[in-house]
Amino acid sequence: MKPVAKLSVVGVLVLLFAVAPVWSQSDLNAVRLFQSYFFDAPITKVTYGDFGLVHSGYDYANILVIGGQGGYGLNEKIEIQAQIGYVSVSPDEGDGDSGLSDLNVYGRYFLSDNGKTKITAGGHLSLPIGSEDVGQSNMNIGGFGALRHKLDNGMVVTGTVGLISVEMWDDREMTIRFGAGTIYPYSKKMSIVGEFVMQTELDYSMLSAGVDYLMGKGRLRGALGIGLDDGAPDLQLMATYGLNF
Repeated sequence: MKPVAKLSVVGVLVLLFAVAPVWSQSDLNAVRLFQSYFFDAPITKVTYGDFGLVHSGYDYANILVIGGQGGYGLNEKIEIQAQIGYVSVSPDEGDGDSGLSDLNVYGRYFLSDNGKTKITAGGHLSLPIGSEDVGQSNMNIGGFGALRHKLDNGMVVTGTVGLISVEMWDDREMTIRFGAGTIYPYSKKMSIVGEFVMQTELDYSMLSAGVDYLMGKGRLRGALGIGLDDGAPDLQLMATYGLNF
């Protein structure tokens, strides 16, 4: 799918959400993105974590990652985050492999909030502690900017852009990461999260739709992603349970 067509799909989804009525929710900052979980604008006031799985289906293999991710606010302006998991690769031909993922560390810094628009800037570093057998043990580093804007009808639109140095097959590529999304408060407990993410040099783009459901003190979250480029999974399933501590 060409870039113009991809952005047109996102634009149509945003327009549909924008004209629909929404429920009022007190804190949509607690509703986190799926694809851009770390590339987002809010600074947390609590320690939080999500635990679950991501299943990605490619033409040549199925990849399952089971693990956790979360964040901690050092103060009102700085948040640090981390992600790690166990990776299992099941190729269509030959034997599979499994092993630990790299440890991904993120941080973001509050820049501005005028009541409707939040803006932050952040950085990302992957520590190469994972198994080479499952495509890990890579050191990636980059930076990004992110925003959230609340519309008059209560829906939130999100955007992020970043530049990331990615280690690939003993080489290194600089890729631009672009993300756009919507958070639609469907009810007082449930939000619908739509996202589009593209990474230029990785031939990667994905459109996803998910649900965030407030259940007691936790959040039950699930999303389905559809790959639009060769570098993305054909289909991706994300399912987690999140808690604030």
